[in-house]
Amino acid sequence: MGLVEYIHPALVDVDYSNPTVKLKFVGISFLFFSILYLVSATLASCTQTYRNLRQKEKIFWNLAVVRGAYGLFCIVVGMWAIFYDTELVKDPVFSTTPTSYFALTTTVGFFVFECGTLLISDIVYRKASILLNLHHWLSLSGYSLLLYLDSTHCFGTKGLILEMSTPFSGICWTLLKAGKAHTLLWKANQFFLVHTFHLRSVAECYLWYLTYQNWERIWSAMPTPMFVSLYTQLVLVTFLMTPYWTYKKTQQLITPVDWNFEDSDKNKFQNGSASKKAV
Repeated sequence: MGLVEYIHPALVDVDYSNPTVKLKFVGISFLFFSILYLVSATLASCTQTYRNLRQKEKIFWNLAVVRGAYGLFCIVVGMWAIFYDTELVKDPVFSTTPTSYFALTTTVGFFVFECGTLLISDIVYRKASILLNLHHWLSLSGYSLLLYLDSTHCFGTKGLILEMSTPFSGICWTLLKAGKAHTLLWKANQFFLVHTFHLRSVAECYLWYLTYQNWERIWSAMPTPMFVSLYTQLVLVTFLMTPYWTYKKTQQLITPVDWNFEDSDKNKFQNGSASKKAV
């Protein structure tokens, strides 16, 4: 039984191979995450902590909520794909299921929303995280290509488990901004966050092992653009992104710092000190 049957039985009979249907599901996903962003902004505006944030931090706060929701979705789908799926593994290059289509169209919709919001924010505030943008734009292009070619659903769906760190990362940041960095709740969340990155490394090794098991099929049948996209991203997350974020989150566990806005906080502090001296 596929995972989508638990969401709604009608999703099983959808013609996902139809490009119009794919775009429809991507659009619904984009709309859902956009509404979630607006709901987050509306509810959070009732709190003093949120009102005290600068505008870009408010954007980051709402993105943390959206990312957290998407991360929970990825945990469920990723675990299903790794531990319960029996169809996708039959042919890791071209096997598809209603669940894989639903998961991947949802993913493309999320990254369209995420990349669009990041782009607007980076342009307006003239500050960007290169590694974060690289990760998200590569993910958007990779998953879009995967849907377009109807290929590599096995790796794409199983790879969603790598978002397991996202909900904990969002909780980490919001608690930090709420001044709860020295509470037991924040430390416990940070502990789990660090270990999700350790588990990411395990999942990445599993994807490499899956490659080893099916190398002949992958090499002979996987479309070249998909091959280049998949293994470019897998190399980057395995040897650059996950090790770097593991280090940064471990460092943050010891010394609670919001490095996303570290420079701004420093400048704000320096300006405040200068103002006091001037008075």
